[in-house]
Amino acid sequence: MLSLSVIAESTTIYAKPDLSPLGQNIADQGSKYYTFQSKVFESDGQHHRYKVWLGIAKNADRTKSQAAIYLLDGNAVMDRLKDDLLKQLSEQDAPILVAIGYDSKLPFESKLRSLDYTPADETGKPSIDPRNPDRMSGGSQIFRQFILNTLDPWIASQVQIDKNRKALWGHSYGGLFVIDSFLNSHGFSHYFAASPSLTWADQRILNNAEKVSPTQVNGQNLMLFEGDLNLKKHEKISPNLDLKMIENNRKLSLILQEKGANTRLLIYPNLSHGQVFQASLLDVLNHRWF
Repeated sequence: MLSLSVIAESTTIYAKPDLSPLGQNIADQGSKYYTFQSKVFESDGQHHRYKVWLGIAKNADRTKSQAAIYLLDGNAVMDRLKDDLLKQLSEQDAPILVAIGYDSKLPFESKLRSLDYTPADETGKPSIDPRNPDRMSGGSQIFRQFILNTLDPWIASQVQIDKNRKALWGHSYGGLFVIDSFLNSHGFSHYFAASPSLTWADQRILNNAEKVSPTQVNGQNLMLFEGDLNLKKHEKISPNLDLKMIENNRKLSLILQEKGANTRLLIYPNLSHGQVFQASLLDVLNHRWF
């Protein structure tokens, strides 16, 4: 049975993200509760320079395997992590934080994430993003190989991860990557897709979900997040806006549920596509749904 929840969001969230260059984050400033280190990687396939932040609670027992969550759009995520949140996490079952960003000062690298986070068409090769001719798309398989084959071994050299509590979170195009990874790998135990751009490329990810073998997703855990905020009159429409966002998320959940997946859809009243970024991030961390 499809689990659908509605949560009243009380966190103060701004409607539009600030796309100006970022200043210091909690890793630069230092945390009382988490130790952070960062490393820059270069992907052989995409020739992108990724900056990855690894956060481990200072009170963690490093002799034991730990729960971990991999967070896409890592630059923006790190800008949102504050010590009061990390204090709360450290007082509970503090998860390992793996923020995957780019070697950049910007919160979002639109061209790079467009290629990395989206699934390829039937050719299996990158192609022009149908929403923006100035961007490429379809590189999710290569990006996933980077995470599983390059990033994971480095993480394993630093800390032990509990494979049964290894989560992946992403928003918008990042949400597409989460779902694409859910359909094509068993690299994670829990998948969190926040306001995924399901109408992208003629609903490619929905079509892929309909085709996936039940053996691939049976027993796997996927949680979807969406806001229900309606557009105001004359408000500019974002290319990422899905006018049937809740309906499409429900459709995806039911498709995968029929194949044996464990799915859940959480709806935020009065939150927009962009606002779901922080709301879902905080909820996943605070409620520890992995």
